Amino acid sequence: DLQTPLTRLRLRSEALAAGPQRDHLIHDVEYMAELVTEGLDYARSAQLSETLTAIEVNQWLEGMIDDALDSGAKCRLTGQANTPYSGALRALTRAMQNLIENALKYGEEAEIRIEDSPERLVIRVLDNGPGLSEDMLRRVFDPFFRVEQSRSRETGGSGLGLSIARNIVCAHGGDIRLTNRREGGLEAT
Repeated sequence: DLQTPLTRLRLRSEALAAGPQRDHLIHDVEYMAELVTEGLDYARSAQLSETLTAIEVNQWLEGMIDDALDSGAKCRLTGQANTPYSGALRALTRAMQNLIENALKYGEEAEIRIEDSPERLVIRVLDNGPGLSEDMLRRVFDPFFRVEQSRSRETGGSGLGLSIARNIVCAHGGDIRLTNRREGGLEAT
């Protein structure tokens, strides 16, 4: 319901004469549209509507690593999954992209480790960044909580990424936790 009036606002703002006020208005409308989309994504992430498929975990993660490398990031994969995993590919990709992007943003590089056994599949995303305080570790999965407290979306995001990732993983019967690494950095498991 919100997207229709936002689209009308966008079209009307684009019809205004060029200038700083027009640019600010367009930016604000785009920002509101992003918030609406992220809010909907958050609401949808609690329940999977996507069909479960057999995911070749090694190929899936290698593809994500290749995408990161293509953009100039330092990223590597260790370990191997022994069998396909039945999951919602698009949703799981969203969750993993969030974890990898956070590792690259705050730690400048990421290592993805796969640990597979007959009992469970564990994927760890490690970075070498500054880690988080104990208070932040407790709050970082809260919707709209942002580690970067500035009002700039360029530096802090909306605060829904980790909440969405956790919802997706929980909907698959798993969980996500963040811990500080002894050698420095953060580990998302």
